[in-house]
Amino acid sequence: MSHTIELPQSLFNRLNKFTAGTRATPASIVKQAVKDRLDYEEWLLAEVDAGLADADAGRVHTADEVKKMLGVKNVKKR
Repeated sequence: MSHTIELPQSLFNRLNKFTAGTRATPASIVKQAVKDRLDYEEWLLAEVDAGLADADAGRVHTADEVKKMLGVKNVKKR
């Protein structure tokens, strides 16, 4: 299956320049970049959802509790 995307000319030029000195094709670079970004965005959404579920369930800590867990001494506020 093949689809077409539009890239700004400057990005297209950079892609071609980069792949000229490698075995990679412009298409393979774009496919990997899209896959990597989707993997990241899906991971991030799952982490945010998990954090919100923790907050909804009351699994939260105050700033002072976090400082104590991390061993941070009291820092003077500006």
